[in-house]
Amino acid sequence: MPSAWVKHVQAVYAKGKSKGLTYKQAMVAAKKTWKKGGAAKAKGSKKQEEKDDEESQEEEPAPKKNRKRKKKSQ
Repeated sequence: MPSAWVKHVQAVYAKGKSKGLTYKQAMVAAKKTWKKGGAAKAKGSKKQEEKDDEESQEEEPAPKKNRKRKKKSQ
């Protein structure tokens, strides 16, 4: 299942293919029109947005510290 970015690039490529647009050029063109996360949030329901807000407010615990290894005695 392709990501939203890949779908966007494919749509741009499909529009420009008749004009001789390469896939690489389509990726560059798609970069200009891509809005990261903006469209996804607009389509989401209010409950989903509230859930996202709650998750962003929760603090994550600090990562565990790595222990030092003992040197091998020779």
